[in-house]
Amino acid sequence: MKIVHSYWSKPSILYNKSSNEKAFGGWRDKKYEYMSWALSCLTLKKFYPNIELVTDIAGKNLLIDKLQLPYKTVRIDLDCLNKYPEQLWAIGKLYTYSIQNEPFIHVDNDVFIWERFSNAVENAPLVAQHIDDDERDYNFAFNYLKKNNIKIPTFLEDDLKKYHRFNSSNAGIIGGNDFAFFKEYTKEAFGFIDSQLDKINQSIKGSLYAIIYEQYLYSVMARKKGIRIQHVFEEEEKKSMDLVNFMNKYRKKKYVHLYAFSKYFPEYCRELEHQLLLEYPEFHSIIMSIIKNDHSK
Repeated sequence: MKIVHSYWSKPSILYNKSSNEKAFGGWRDKKYEYMSWALSCLTLKKFYPNIELVTDIAGKNLLIDKLQLPYKTVRIDLDCLNKYPEQLWAIGKLYTYSIQNEPFIHVDNDVFIWERFSNAVENAPLVAQHIDDDERDYNFAFNYLKKNNIKIPTFLEDDLKKYHRFNSSNAGIIGGNDFAFFKEYTKEAFGFIDSQLDKINQSIKGSLYAIIYEQYLYSVMARKKGIRIQHVFEEEEKKSMDLVNFMNKYRKKKYVHLYAFSKYFPEYCRELEHQLLLEYPEFHSIIMSIIKNDHSK
């Protein structure tokens, strides 16, 4: 199974945090963004030698030339997205899904593993991290987009009317063996985005948009086609697990995802640094040298 990381650098390198929630990749400091990239790549590489990076010129300069991360292949494909506003930070992932021509699993750069994914995940037509059961977030996002005059695709509205809930999947990991599905899914997602592009401005909260055009749209299209999404964590299992706890590396499912606002809490940043220093001290040294040089300029 091919593992894929993607990095569209534009949202991360624009440092105006009043308008850009993804500066430093959402981390409290770029040091932790670099450490997250390193630990995610290195823990994945241990179990999946075939790991691909899809990025842009600036991303290649950071992750390959500076951080020296050991990706098997590197594709410089995402500079074509720079016409889009940085608020659409998840489109780098969408574009990456669209260019895959073999079975793959895309993994976010704040996900860390200490074992292979299960056979059920590796062999499934479609996969995701878990069922995202926080209905409040999706309701808020739907209403927020409508208040900002963004037209929701009819088939998404119809799905909500039919099921009276969102039934969405978290895209901490996403992919599968039905890579042809991703051609159609991403075409639909970009069609939605492009049709509403004139509504995007500096005040739009990108994460509220992303959970609709990336996660909910993916889930609805899978339902329409009758394709079951295999999750790393099924519903009851997810309820009993704290995904941001690094003690998970010693538990049944050795998986950590520092998602959402956890990246801004000092305790999780310290634990991330501790894990990198413990497992890959040479990469910790590389990162600290880069940070030191940046501060001296």
